[in-house]
Amino acid sequence: MFFLAEKPENELAKEREEEERVMVTIYLPPTVAKRLDREWLARKMEDRKAQKSQVVSDALEAYFRTLDA
Repeated sequence: MFFLAEKPENELAKEREEEERVMVTIYLPPTVAKRLDREWLARKMEDRKAQKSQVVSDALEAYFRTLDA
């Protein structure tokens, strides 16, 4: 019975995004790297599957929205 339930659309979209990810190497100042780690660990306390890449992606998306405005 549980296997018949469909995943919500936002879950499917998130899975597709994860499949399309690429690896990128960046170099950050130590203070920024430490702040990134703190934010990632805070998210990990809420959701143990939280990924550091998602924190970076969210931050970059927010930045790009400011450029588009």
